[in-house]
Amino acid sequence: MQRRRIDVEKWLGEDTPFPKREADEESYALSPEYQRIYADVLQLAQELAQRGSELHGGQQKFHYWTALALLRGVMSSPAAGAEMLRNRQRNLPNDDGELATEAEGPNPVLDQDYEFDGDFTPSQVISRAAINDSQRAKLSRLIGQLESLQNISTDHKAAQAIKLLYSWLKLGYQPVIFCRYIATATYLGGLLKQELTRVGSQAVRVEVVTSEDPDEVRRERIDQMADSPLRVLVATDCLSEGINLQHSFTAVLHYDLPWNPNRLEQREGRVDRFGQTAPTVKAYLLYGRDNDIDSVVLGVLLRKVREIRKDTGITVPFPEDSESVLDAVLAAVLLNPKAASRAALATQLTIDFGEAPEVTKQKALVRSAYDKAIDAEKLSRSLYAQHAIKAHEVAADLRQADEAIGDPAAVEAFVTEALPALLGVQITRNPSRPTDGGAHTYTLYTANLPKNLRGALPGAEATVPPTQLLVCFASPTPDGFHYLGRNHLFVEQLCQQLLASALHHRKDAPARAAVVRTSAVLVRTTLLLFRVRNVIEERSSRQQLVAEEMLIWGYKGDPTSGEAFNILTPEEAHILLLTAVPEADLPRPVAAQLLQDAADELPALVPSFNEVATTRAAKLVEAHERFRQVVQGGRYQVVTPVLPMDVLGQYVLLPPKT
Repeated sequence: MQRRRIDVEKWLGEDTPFPKREADEESYALSPEYQRIYADVLQLAQELAQRGSELHGGQQKFHYWTALALLRGVMSSPAAGAEMLRNRQRNLPNDDGELATEAEGPNPVLDQDYEFDGDFTPSQVISRAAINDSQRAKLSRLIGQLESLQNISTDHKAAQAIKLLYSWLKLGYQPVIFCRYIATATYLGGLLKQELTRVGSQAVRVEVVTSEDPDEVRRERIDQMADSPLRVLVATDCLSEGINLQHSFTAVLHYDLPWNPNRLEQREGRVDRFGQTAPTVKAYLLYGRDNDIDSVVLGVLLRKVREIRKDTGITVPFPEDSESVLDAVLAAVLLNPKAASRAALATQLTIDFGEAPEVTKQKALVRSAYDKAIDAEKLSRSLYAQHAIKAHEVAADLRQADEAIGDPAAVEAFVTEALPALLGVQITRNPSRPTDGGAHTYTLYTANLPKNLRGALPGAEATVPPTQLLVCFASPTPDGFHYLGRNHLFVEQLCQQLLASALHHRKDAPARAAVVRTSAVLVRTTLLLFRVRNVIEERSSRQQLVAEEMLIWGYKGDPTSGEAFNILTPEEAHILLLTAVPEADLPRPVAAQLLQDAADELPALVPSFNEVATTRAAKLVEAHERFRQVVQGGRYQVVTPVLPMDVLGQYVLLPPKT
């Protein structure tokens, strides 16, 4: 089943909170020093591309790839450009120690679809193209010139980014900056640590995370940043998948434009996703106004993605052949002599598609590819048909699931009532705040927690564990609070501990049984808590599994007296179990006799019990069949319920004395 934001925001009448994405662009102009270097690099790239077009086989591709790599590296940052050129001067071999002669696989300079393909500068690519002596001398000069640009006075791209980040931090945003290469991320991170030290009276924490760090180190460093009120994360695309950032960050800056439109959503989706508590997240593209490649990638590809998302509310993946489309667009730019002449004059460069017929042609192909992608998306949505799901049936199944395993309100009630009443642990409700989004938040005091429960909470491994913990039972969870859901280890351990205590036999008090007087009933009413096991078999493979659940059942009167007695509906029994309040004490001998009388009634009720189990099994089959028809899954049938059901609880409710 495809479940996208547009499907779940108002699903079944519930508001699922998602932030509003504020998408925009920020531009910069190259400094005169950088313009001269860009003109030289563009001229060199076009020479290589032109020469490659005259060659055959692998060398043709290597020359074209090298031209793209040079432009992309130099425009990413002076540090990335210098690193790439230094490696080219060394003529680095490939991994097996030899220079390859054949070009195989996709273009390594482009960004692959939905797959992290490395964040090192593509030095192995530019080592393949043949460079003459004059070009090698030009590379040597460019290395020194690029090294001299590594400051905010001459690197206007970095200066513009710092200016934007400062304004975001003042507004309370916590940014993530995505760079294409490790060299760029490291260089930018160093500049930020020098220039972006404080905002007002608060220090700014800057961290750089790249693929050079193992995955567990990346997670640890990101988690540690959450303690800093002002934080900036500089990262490569190693974080564009896998690690979610919505709990600590609220803005994305694309320092380097992705060369694959699908990467745009991957990056922004790390922050703009369910669990983000900020009402608005920012997502900005940083591009060079006088950079032909940026102009094409932005104008032809990325703006189209954002237009579609704005108009339709969904992100349409770029077609599978996006690589060949982008290759053609970039090749058209590289082979456009007007770009080189403009750069040589150090003028403001803007791609005029009317002046470049080949680029205009490729732009039309991009539009056509996107139109096909939109049509495919519409077809996909009809095939996976959210509207084909009968909402009222699904809602009923979901309500039963929540009743069986506990919804967030049930988890909240269980934890906040069980801790003080049964373990003597203090947990207090906090005053509501506008930033909590209506969620109930608590302060949990951990001093009296048993060791196994304390170990399931954060900070347990510290030399001096915290004595208080801010917790919340709703998601998204407000900033600074720890989420306790039904699958949290703390909740599971608490359930197991209380269940073990309830099942422990004590001579002085029968387990799981009670007799109370309450005004909730007018005649004697008995509630029973059953555990039922159903053996389920897959129809095609005949593979079996056992499903277990709890059922509440009840009746009014005495089934052994010969008088009429009434069986409660499941809803009536459930409400009585949760709401009946004891209003008077009973002498222990009287209570014990009443419990024994109720136990003696059980054999007469076995036929009714078995009917309950059989009816429930049939309903499970019906619910699964509804699900199977939507997802085309395997067909299951309940072979038989295991009879008799286990009676785990017996509760006798007596009306008040008259």
